[in-house]
Formats: sequence, C-alpha cells, structure tokens
Amino acid sequence: MKCPHCNVGINLETDETDTWKDDDFEKTGMGYQLSYGHCPVCNKLVVLLERGTGGTVFSSESPYTLLSSVTSSETLYPKYITRKVEAEVPERYAKDFREACGVFTISPKASAALSRRILQDVFREKFSINQPNLAQEIDKFINLKDVPSYLRQAVDAVRNIGNFAAHPLKNTNTGEIVDVEPGEAEWLLDVIEALFDFAFVQPTRLEEKKNNLNQKLQALGKPPMKG
Repeated sequence: MKCPHCNVGINLETDETDTWKDDDFEKTGMGYQLSYGHCPVCNKLVVLLERGTGGTVFSSESPYTLLSSVTSSETLYPKYITRKVEAEVPERYAKDFREACGVFTISPKASAALSRRILQDVFREKFSINQPNLAQEIDKFINLKDVPSYLRQAVDAVRNIGNFAAHPLKNTNTGEIVDVEPGEAEWLLDVIEALFDFAFVQPTRLEEKKNNLNQKLQALGKPPMKG
C-alpha cells in the first residue's frame, strides 16, 4: 500500500484489534476488524477497517479471532490522503488534483471522476488534443513523439483499468460519477502525477536551467544555447 501520510509505497505491518461478525454472518461468513500500524518511512499511525471471512474461533458471546481472509480494506486514519503538488503545476489543475486526493478514501468514484476530468483538460489545453471522447484523446496523446514510454503505457492503461467499453460515461462525460474498478481511482492519481511532471514540472525546470546557463555564457562573452 501507499502510506496516506507520505505517499511512499510500504509494507505496513499491523496489529489487529478484536474481530466482529457481521449481522448476517451465518449466511455470508463475513466479519470485520480494526488494524493499525506505523509507516516505516514517516512513522505516522495508519488505522484500517478490514472486512473478510472469519477465522477458526467463533463465539456468539464475544468477538472471534482474526480474519482468515481480508477481502477489502478502508483507511480510517488519516481520513484524507495527501500528495504533493509541485509549484510548477498551474493552480487550476493543482486544486482539482488536491480535491481528487481528498475525496479518495471517502468516494473513489468521485476521485476518479475528477482525475478523468483533469486528464482531459490537460490533453486539450496543454497539448491541443480535442477529440469526441477520452479514448481517442488518449490515442492522440500516446502517439506524440516526445511522450516517454513509461507515461505512454501508464496513460494507455487508463482505458483498460477504467473499462471504457462497459462504462461509456467515463469516455464521453469524464466528470460523471460512475462505478470504478478496484485500483482504478488510485491508478488515475498516479497517472495524473506523472502527467503533471511531464507537462509542467520538467519543462519549467529545464527552461530555468537553460536560462541560468545562458546568463553564464553571456557573462563569458559566448553565444547562448541553441533551441
């Protein structure tokens, strides 16, 4: 998982509290438990609500032991994940991205809708790609000659993870809040971060370095860099 505090990929070692049976446990065999641990990178507390099938010891009078199989996990603390947005990213995109991060743990569907809208806005406004739907815009973007292979593959995967064929609203009405597949909302946040870096962060920093170098060349009486 990624630590919701520092956004670093970690293996969170947890301790579990008591585990409880669902009301319809006799039919489903499902229960839930609280797990908690500290991020090995930033050492901050993370609390999870995990659901799954029960362990081997059950009692009608008290909670039963640990879940034998966890099928879903929700971060209870911190309630809102944070991701750094570099200063080079225009504020209108940064604002939407921070909101997509903020609602991620509450509503992955809302987070994914915001991310899809950001993706399309950047395509249209930064790269002048304007097609009838997001899938066609992705095609145009990944065929731009300067797009690095890692970003090309990541953006292309948005269509497969999002399953545009089954959910056409994700394709044609990117801001619509519709069901998401497991991992889709988090993947979209990762893709947006990579896109921001390519579209805004690196070009700005390279331009600054070139300007600094040209100033030094000018001071030495030499011609500026070409390009």
